[in-house]
Amino acid sequence: MPRPLSPQEAEDLGVSTLHEEMDNGELRFRLRASDGSSYIRTQSSPNSGWQNSHLHRHVHELNVIQQGAMVVVEERGGDLSVRVVRAGEFYLCPLHVPHNSYMAPDTVAHTVKYGADLPQADWVPCPHLDELCRTLDPEALLKEDESRSNSNF
Repeated sequence: MPRPLSPQEAEDLGVSTLHEEMDNGELRFRLRASDGSSYIRTQSSPNSGWQNSHLHRHVHELNVIQQGAMVVVEERGGDLSVRVVRAGEFYLCPLHVPHNSYMAPDTVAHTVKYGADLPQADWVPCPHLDELCRTLDPEALLKEDESRSNSNF
């Protein structure tokens, strides 16, 4: 039978937790390792909004949607790419690409951050994308995507 590890034993081995309520109401439950990798369970709130736009230089970020949906916006060379990721689907964020996301109410997402030789912090803010995302209507994007998906049957 496995022996449970205490939180102190886990910290001594380089693994810690951090749980937070974000400014937009999302709940984040983190398991972080000293090598910079982490796992995050995010639960949206009824009032969730856009997250803060950013990019990663070293950390690979994989998002898996358990329930609900997430709108992902990427900015490449001044052009915006919008994608809706639904339950059972995933999004792998490319390095050096500014991105932002909006989680629909009642969404649960699992994020895995990983890579080699990771720095302690690899979250570069991209406020110019925040301004662009706030001009988008995420609920309309979700409905448009759902209509498009239903018309494929």
